[in-house]
Amino acid sequence: MKSLYKLSRLQFTCGSLCVLLALFIPSLPTLAATAGDSILTAPPPSRLAAQASRKWSACKNQLLRRSEKQLKAIRKTDMDIYRQLFKLDSNAAKGLYPQGVEQMYDAGIAGIKKRTAAVAGAVRGEYQPYVDSLRGILSFAEKLSPGATGGKIKSSLEGLNELQGKLQEADQVKEFIQQRKALIKEYLSQYKVLPGGLKDSYDKLNKELYYYSAQLREYREALNDPDKMLKKTLAVMNKVPAFKSFMEKHSMLSEIFGGSSAAESVLRGSADLITREQIQSRIQTQVSTGGAGAAGVLTQQLRNARQQIGEVQSKMLANGNDAGNLDLPEGYQPDKLKKKTLWQRIEYSWNLQNQPATNVLPVISALGLSAGYKFSDDMVAGIGGAYQLGLGKNISELKLSNQGISLRTFFDLKLRKSFWLTAAAEENYMHEFSKIDEISHLRYWQPGALIGVMKKTKIGKQTNSIQVLFDILAARQVPRGQPIKIRLAHKL
Repeated sequence: MKSLYKLSRLQFTCGSLCVLLALFIPSLPTLAATAGDSILTAPPPSRLAAQASRKWSACKNQLLRRSEKQLKAIRKTDMDIYRQLFKLDSNAAKGLYPQGVEQMYDAGIAGIKKRTAAVAGAVRGEYQPYVDSLRGILSFAEKLSPGATGGKIKSSLEGLNELQGKLQEADQVKEFIQQRKALIKEYLSQYKVLPGGLKDSYDKLNKELYYYSAQLREYREALNDPDKMLKKTLAVMNKVPAFKSFMEKHSMLSEIFGGSSAAESVLRGSADLITREQIQSRIQTQVSTGGAGAAGVLTQQLRNARQQIGEVQSKMLANGNDAGNLDLPEGYQPDKLKKKTLWQRIEYSWNLQNQPATNVLPVISALGLSAGYKFSDDMVAGIGGAYQLGLGKNISELKLSNQGISLRTFFDLKLRKSFWLTAAAEENYMHEFSKIDEISHLRYWQPGALIGVMKKTKIGKQTNSIQVLFDILAARQVPRGQPIKIRLAHKL
């Protein structure tokens, strides 16, 4: 029996070594294959580190650009309030705006822009399970990866630490602005009626602080959004005992709760990191060590916490999930697109339009692509193009041919619920061609002007639409164009 036990332990140890070698030594893929298990299919840590570094760098650069722009706008608004307040009450203005307030904004902007010291492991604000998991994987891999691979992993960790440091500095600037706003609000509350310009500037400050807070939250959500490579690596590493032991000691969550249960939850990538039973067990442990009156005190604290959470939830429901400021003007609806970058406002789609055969033309399927810029949730404008594929006269005479191309520009305006008004201008090359350079003949290009209605439907996360359009210039086209066009579109 002892020999069998030793043999099983030896097999387990060899299997674990194969796992570690397959994960952290990319030059030994054949060794990984000998284990014959799916856990040996994790991406090499160098690839994971490189992909993570690109993500950190993109998020950091975006944070620098947008934070500087937003903070300069807030500083300008704050100083506008000072100038208007000085005309109303110069003594109050001097008290609310001591010398150096404007320089404090500049110092905050400079602090975000400069290279910050690494922030290693400190948990502040909302816990981010995937960031913690990725940090743990890279730290574990760094200890086992010598040479260039270890250097890449270390560089990726430094990039993550620097980005988190900049987010913390941005949060400190936000707290400074919130304190400024609270002081101004406390003073203005003594007036029943404020001058119009002063009230408008104060409302503008609230809006800008709201969007700044929403932007910071969006960066954290993007930072904590796992990709396929991380998910796959987590699934593999969850089966490596050495890594689980490492996370129990070095994860950010273990610093708060300790114990293996927290580390296992991190490895699963679960949003519910701690179970109800685990929390109850920890509470009972704390109560038993607190004496006879500990249970009553804890019950009262939980009751107060529940009441405060209810108040915060009601305010959050009224102001949205990104409510970083709860003093928005009454009736104001935040623009969700304002915190989006230029590229995040662009939406892509493909569309299909079929045209029956005529005496002159075969059956034509127009396959189009378009890119639209969202000015608001109710207004989109963009450009696109289409390729017209000829299919022959009928199913028995199937023949593929190049029947033309189209260049398009469009404008969509929301009417009500899922119905939109859509208008488009087109230039169509309506002539069969065999070589791409033939489309340069301008005499074959003909204009089109369309107007119609679009109905959007959403199935799960997929957005589809159907357009019914009328071509005003169809009668002028040679050969005569189709006046009514029906297009099916799918958002990419």
